[in-house]
Amino acid sequence: MLIVGFCQINLETTPRIAIVIPARMNSERLPSKALLPFYELPMVEHVRRRGLLNSFGVPVFVTTGDSEILDAVESLGGSVRLSHSEHLNGTSRVHEFSEFSEFSEFTHFLILQGDEILVLPEQLDSIIASILARPDVDFWNMVTPLKEPVELSNQSVVKCVLNQDSDILTIFRKSPLIAEVRDQIKLVHKICGLVSVSREALSVMAKLSPTPLEMSESIEQLKFLELGYKIRSIMTPLSYPSINLPEDVQIVS
Repeated sequence: MLIVGFCQINLETTPRIAIVIPARMNSERLPSKALLPFYELPMVEHVRRRGLLNSFGVPVFVTTGDSEILDAVESLGGSVRLSHSEHLNGTSRVHEFSEFSEFSEFTHFLILQGDEILVLPEQLDSIIASILARPDVDFWNMVTPLKEPVELSNQSVVKCVLNQDSDILTIFRKSPLIAEVRDQIKLVHKICGLVSVSREALSVMAKLSPTPLEMSESIEQLKFLELGYKIRSIMTPLSYPSINLPEDVQIVS
């Protein structure tokens, strides 16, 4: 029995969770960012090691279609699985990972984006505990308050608004709201690169064609919403930068 906050979790029962980091070399805004060096380690390795800091002993895997990433992770002792080189997005790559027979035991996949180099163990624990407490929920996404008004128009910061039940209503890159900025800062939240998906939902989503909003905005979660699925949010007060653009490297370093 493990106690996280006020929640008691029996680790001997289902569901079975894997943390999966989809990684690729051909990032459009910052090519080869998965192997960018930070303190003598590639970024994807920092993210993998952060994943291993979760309190539940949930295993961490990298899945990639690039031999350079495969070799880098393997050389550092990480668990990595080669996927097809071309995928529409990280969710599609994780679905391929889930179909390999050696991973058939897992019922839920916590998708940790490979540029979330500053993700905290307590944030991983929060999602894992939520999955264990509510395995019937197909999608969880961590969100956090915006820090600066400029983030409302920053297209690299994916944002959302929530309903009264903390479900995500919609997701966008530039705020569509017309309220005063001081009010928008309270209403709009940043989408973090921490998403969990049940095996069943992942399979359904992977078999369906890309949706118009998903394609036009390059936001994977919009497909879930367009097809009528609910995405439950998990709030974290701690906002941290991810690596999307060259200038982000200096901020994180």
